[in-house]
Amino acid sequence: MAFLLALSSALILYGTMYPFDFTAGAHPGDVLDLLTASLKTRPGRGDTLSNVVLFLPFGFFAMQSLLLRAPRLLRLICVVILGAAFSFGIEWAQAYLPLRVTSVFDLVLNTLGALLGAAAGWPDWRTQLSRLQAGSRPPTLFPVLLLAAWLGYRLFPYVPTIDFQHVKDALKPLLSAGLPPLDMLRHLIVTLVVGRMLQALTTPGRARLGLVLIAFGVIAAKLFIVTKTILPAELAGVVAGVALWVFVLSRWRRHTAIVAALLALQIAIQGMTPWSLRAEPAFISFIPFFGFQGGSMSVNLQSFLEKAFLYGGLVWLLVQAGRSLAFGLIASVALLTAVELVQMFLVNRTSEITDPLLALILGLTMYILDLRDRTKPAEQGRPRQAI
Repeated sequence: MAFLLALSSALILYGTMYPFDFTAGAHPGDVLDLLTASLKTRPGRGDTLSNVVLFLPFGFFAMQSLLLRAPRLLRLICVVILGAAFSFGIEWAQAYLPLRVTSVFDLVLNTLGALLGAAAGWPDWRTQLSRLQAGSRPPTLFPVLLLAAWLGYRLFPYVPTIDFQHVKDALKPLLSAGLPPLDMLRHLIVTLVVGRMLQALTTPGRARLGLVLIAFGVIAAKLFIVTKTILPAELAGVVAGVALWVFVLSRWRRHTAIVAALLALQIAIQGMTPWSLRAEPAFISFIPFFGFQGGSMSVNLQSFLEKAFLYGGLVWLLVQAGRSLAFGLIASVALLTAVELVQMFLVNRTSEITDPLLALILGLTMYILDLRDRTKPAEQGRPRQAI
């Protein structure tokens, strides 16, 4: 948890400070003047959600790793104060970045995100999750993070509505939209991956039931989330994926390797569509997360969560199939690097090192959470034989 706290803090700093071109007098006035002036500009819905979500992991992992011997309420208060101080430091530093804006709303929303994350981290989650495992196996936390990323991009922007007109509008595409086979295949494969992750958390029977409830529950939830609709390819892919996992794959011995191969195929297809060649190849960018620096914050957030689920899922599945972590990382990075090289020749694609680097970060996260304690020598704790 301390490692994940450090990782989330580093990503926050990188995302808010890039490109690190600090300049004295980049904005007129001091930090307090800039914060006061920002009251005149209201953030949009996407910026509001992004600023809250940005500090959710920080609050959660801080609650799980700092001041563990202190009373929980005191720990929560300290985490919120720490999150507010961290956010204020960022806003102060952004006063010296020409491309950044110092905003009091960012400060408030970041603090709110830290508070919500700390509230979610109130229970001792490692102990709670260990109860899901049968026997004496160690808790499996990494697939829980991946499932959270899956729910994160599937249910964005998380704004509920009970408008009956919205429900009708969300169902209309089922009668008018087409059924693209690649979209259907994507939802089918993702559903299989979710089913395999659920099986790592509980017994096979409960995992099958959980997949049915979660997969169709997410579709039903979209009826009550603003901007969300249900497409025929999505519904057909989820139905086919649930049926294939529940009645066939979950009962096969080598189902993990099959799901891993299908996910690798999906990553390759998704990374190279629509297959339109450009006149001249573009250069690959060696600046990490360069593509996330522009465009809509909400779109970037959904893209990041989806990539975390897909790439982390591929590494995890390869390890679960009996391969070493080194093999899983090398295979995943090689696949993503090949996709990036192909993207140099494709229209509307940006070739950069972000995806292979993200796979490496996710592999390290899995090692810290689930694999480090399992790499100890097997002989440890065994009684010595008499000579």
